Amino acid sequence: MTFLVIMGSCVAQADWNFNSDNAGYYTDDVALFSATRRLSLKDDPTQPNIDKTGQGSDFIYEPSVEAEWTGHNSFGEMSFAADLGGYVFTNQTAFTHGLFDFELAQSFETNTKLSLHYNFVPDLFLGKNTFLHLTGKEVEYDETLSSQYWSFHIDQNLTKEVIIRLLSRYGLRNYKAPFVYRDTQFWTIGPHIEWDISEDVSILVGYHFEKGAAEHHRVTYFADDLSYVNHYASGELKVKLLEDLTANVIFDYEHNASMSNHLEDERFGSNENIYQGEIELEYELTHATQLKLGWQHGNRKLNTEMTYVKNNNVWLGFEYKF
Repeated sequence: MTFLVIMGSCVAQADWNFNSDNAGYYTDDVALFSATRRLSLKDDPTQPNIDKTGQGSDFIYEPSVEAEWTGHNSFGEMSFAADLGGYVFTNQTAFTHGLFDFELAQSFETNTKLSLHYNFVPDLFLGKNTFLHLTGKEVEYDETLSSQYWSFHIDQNLTKEVIIRLLSRYGLRNYKAPFVYRDTQFWTIGPHIEWDISEDVSILVGYHFEKGAAEHHRVTYFADDLSYVNHYASGELKVKLLEDLTANVIFDYEHNASMSNHLEDERFGSNENIYQGEIELEYELTHATQLKLGWQHGNRKLNTEMTYVKNNNVWLGFEYKF
């Protein structure tokens, strides 16, 4: 409530800014596409558990628009931003879904910024999955859920070039029938550090610790507990190669350990390691337009399986600021 009162102090002036992004992707695994694209310090790196990978390739179109309002009050600069977008799958259209993100921020003269974030992804299709009826019969159903989280950030400039960020968040994964017993709530904490090494080189590194609990809504006769402990670390390097050409290189590591205590659960004692790398080139066509070309490769492996699951995403995008 105090934060909202601060935000509501007298606003002297305000400005609007708009960004429009359009990108086309190719993925060799539609089931992993959204999770791999959101594996980021700036997004949702623990997007829901995927049981069945290898569900085919596809071309995807991503439109998005961002609107940002900025103004000043007695404490400093305040802002509100809304980012609305989605992934539109060409052939496997059931995987199409929207992405909605909102941010409310207040900066202070002490070089401190407080921000509230809300992220919502409705009707996210994970693919076909097997449901075990009480009779023992196994039937495949569509596995769909809605995911949302609230996040609070504290940013502090240590120097002009270095920012440290403390992050906390709470979220919900709500599954549709017949998988409603998988409903999960989660809590995340972690630090980020941004460092502008020079005018041409900057880095972002961070770590998240997260705990997810499914027991609060799990029916006892289903030996299928999604509860987990997650460790996520990432490093991003941004280098200006030429006057109009910039390279972004990102490496992500995630360790996800099951907390199921049911011996008959296939997740009992299991853990998964994910390694993912990405490179993106940005070319500035004009002051207001950018062209983007990228490739992302990931490897993931459960300790209960013998083989790695690999996936690739490539994309070409266009950004326009107005």
